[in-house]
Amino acid sequence: MKPHFILCAAVLCAFTTVGFSQSISATQHVRPQVVGAAHQDESTHFSVFLPLTNRAALEQLLIDQTNPASSSYHKWLTPAEFGAKFGPDPAAFAAVKARLQAAGLTVTKQHTQSIEVVGSVRDVEALLSTHIENVRTADGKIKQSAANHQVTLPRELVAAGAMIPAFAPHLARHIHSERLAVQTAQLSPGFRLSSSNSFYYPNDMVEAYDFPSFLTTVTPAGGPAKQITGAGSTIGILMSSTILPSDLADTFNSTYGPLDQDFSLYTSVPVPTVTVEDVDGGSGAFGNYAADEASLDTQMSLGTAPGAHEILYNIPDLSDGSIIDGYTQIVDDNLADVVSSSFGGCELAYTAAANGGTDYTFLLGLEHNLYVQGNIQGITFLASSGDNGAAACYPAAFYENQNFSTDYVLGVESPASDPNVTGVGGTNLSTTATPGVDDAKYSVENANYDPRVAESWPGGYTVGNNTWGSGGGYSIVFAKPYYQAVVNTGSSTARAVPDVSLQMGGCPGDADLTVQDCTTLPRSASIVWIGGAPNLLIGTSSSSPQLAGVIALYDEVHGGRQGNINPLIYELSALQTSASTKTANVSQYFHRAINGNNNGFTVVPGQAYSEVLGNGTLFVKTFLQLPKAAAAGAPNTATNP
Repeated sequence: MKPHFILCAAVLCAFTTVGFSQSISATQHVRPQVVGAAHQDESTHFSVFLPLTNRAALEQLLIDQTNPASSSYHKWLTPAEFGAKFGPDPAAFAAVKARLQAAGLTVTKQHTQSIEVVGSVRDVEALLSTHIENVRTADGKIKQSAANHQVTLPRELVAAGAMIPAFAPHLARHIHSERLAVQTAQLSPGFRLSSSNSFYYPNDMVEAYDFPSFLTTVTPAGGPAKQITGAGSTIGILMSSTILPSDLADTFNSTYGPLDQDFSLYTSVPVPTVTVEDVDGGSGAFGNYAADEASLDTQMSLGTAPGAHEILYNIPDLSDGSIIDGYTQIVDDNLADVVSSSFGGCELAYTAAANGGTDYTFLLGLEHNLYVQGNIQGITFLASSGDNGAAACYPAAFYENQNFSTDYVLGVESPASDPNVTGVGGTNLSTTATPGVDDAKYSVENANYDPRVAESWPGGYTVGNNTWGSGGGYSIVFAKPYYQAVVNTGSSTARAVPDVSLQMGGCPGDADLTVQDCTTLPRSASIVWIGGAPNLLIGTSSSSPQLAGVIALYDEVHGGRQGNINPLIYELSALQTSASTKTANVSQYFHRAINGNNNGFTVVPGQAYSEVLGNGTLFVKTFLQLPKAAAAGAPNTATNP
C-alpha cells in the first residue's frame, strides 16, 4: 500500500481557500427544481408500504437479540421469518393490491414491507387525486412529485395504513465528504513531516487506532485458526454512484513514489473487490457528484477489513424514494452483515413547518422500519453524523421559502439519528512518525469546528453560522433508546447523536480564515484514489466506512452478525467509566482525552459522552475483545499491509 503524502512545503498547505470540486449548491440540498407537469401517458414507478404488526413483541425481540442473558441472543430471523412474525397483515396486502389493480396499475413485486407498482401518470393522478410534476434532483435526475404536497389515498389504502414515499418532495440528502483543492502534482511521496497536518490511508488508521496485527489469528468454535481480516463478512455501501475498480486496486497496490510496497508482498489475501448492485437502474456511469463519496466509502471500509466482501448498492440519487428502495433491497437480499451510509438530511426538513403544513416525518418512520427488520436479521447499520457540526439545519421556514437571510440552527441528520443506526462522528487525528519508517502512531485528536463563509443564495440572501465539524445533538423525531440510559447523554427524553467517532478531517475549501485560520491548526484528511489519482477528502464519510471495517472484523472474531451494535457500544462505555473509578489498569475501549466543540456542544475531556464525539474514538483491539493481541505496526509491513 502506498505511503501517506505531505505537501512539498508547509506554506502550500493542503487546506487552501480556493474551493473544492464536486460540490453541490445549497439550493439543491433543500428542494428539487420543478421543470413541468408530467405527461399523462408517462410511466411512473413507486412503492406502497404497509405497517408492521406485533410491535410490542418486535421491540422486545430487538432488545433480547443483543442481550447475552436472553435465550433469543443472536438468533437472527430470515426475511421470510420476519415477514411472518412482524410483517404487514396479508389481508391488507391483498386489499391494497386489488385496489391498485382496479385503478389500472400493475403490481410488479412484493417485498417484506411493501409492493412495487407501475402505471401511467394519468392513472396515478386519478387514484391519488393529485397532479404529478417532474422535478430535477441534485444530480440532474428527473423524478416525479405531487404538486403542492397534495396526495389523497383511496379509502382501501387508508384502511390498510398504506404510505407512499415516491411522490414526496424528494428532499435530496447530501453526501458527507468534500474534496480539498489539491492537485496530484502538489502531493509528494514520503513521510509525514513535523507539521500540523496529517493525511491518511486506511492502513494508517489501522496503526493509529490500535487494530490487532494482521498476523493475529483467532480460532472460531469448531473451526481452524484464521487471520483477522474480516473474511466471511460482507460490507454493504449505499450510495448514488459506482466506482472505478482500478482506484480500489491503486489504494492497495500503488506505484506512486519510490517507497511504495505492493499489498501482495505481505499477504496471501487478494486485493479486495466490490460487487455493484444497481437499484432502480442505478446512477449511471462513474463520474457524477457522488463518485468521490463512493470511492472514499469503498476504500476506507475495505482498507480496514481487506478480507471482507463488499456490495455497493448503487441508487439513482439521494432522494428519499431512492434511499428507501435501496434499504428495501438490502434487507430483503439479506446479504450484507454491516451497512454504511455516508449521507444525511436534517430531520427538521421533514416537519410540517418546513413543508407547507404537510408532515413528512413518516418517511423517516418507513426507513426506521427497514432498519428494524435489518437489525432483527442481524444486520448492523452505520451512518455518518454529518459535517456541519451541531448547527446543521436551516430554520423550518427557510426550507419552504428561501427568500430571506438567516442562520443555521441546531439539528441532527437522518439516518444517523435513528436509534437502530450507529451514528458516527469525527475528529482531526494527529500522529507521530519514526524517522525512516512509514509510521502513524496515535498522538492526539481534536474535534474543533471550522467556521465557514456564509452561503450565498439567489436574490442576495445569505445563510450564516456556517460550520464544518462533527454532527451531533438531539433528535426531534426519535425518543431516547433504552441503551443510552447507561451513559449520561445530556437528555432524558431524546435520542442523542453520535454514538462513536473516528478520523474525519477538517479545514474545507470555504473555511472562513478571517474568523479562524484553520490552515495553521492541526487538521487531517483521507487519501483516496479517484479516477487514477490520489486526492484528499474530509468528512464523517471517512469515519463511518472505517467503522464498517471494524464491525466486519468484529463479526469475524465473534462468529457472525451483531445486529444493532449500539447496546454494545454503550455497555462498553459504561464499563470503562465504572472500571476507571477503581483502577487505572483497566481496558480502555474509547479515547476520551479529546478536546472539541462543534458549534453547539463542547467536549469535556474524560467525560463518557459528548454531543460531538459520542462515546469517543476506538481502541480497536479492546473493542474487539482482543486486548492481548499484538498491535498492528507501521503501514506497509507484514503486521499492517
